[in-house]
Amino acid sequence: MTVTTTGKATAAKVAKTLLADRIALVETLGAALDTHRQAVDAVTTARTAAADAATKARKAFAAATAGGWTTAQLNNGGLTAPKRTRVRKTAPPPAQDTAAQPSAPDAA
Repeated sequence: MTVTTTGKATAAKVAKTLLADRIALVETLGAALDTHRQAVDAVTTARTAAADAATKARKAFAAATAGGWTTAQLNNGGLTAPKRTRVRKTAPPPAQDTAAQPSAPDAA
């Protein structure tokens, strides 16, 4: 018995193949975004830990100078207090140009 493929079956097969390719692209994008979020979280955690450690080191340096050590003596021994970092104020993000974005197709 010969089975003939109808146009409907062929169209469905092609559509499934096309969708599988597109789904794979979205899965790759999702994985990349997850990796990015994890990296951003790790950087944030590291920055917080570094800031906390710097604060503790500055307090310990101040305690050493209050206890009779001079800054020069500590520096000569290779002990320097971490510099304070400035917090930069960033400019607000530019307004998005909605005219350049594609619009939804008109419902006719």
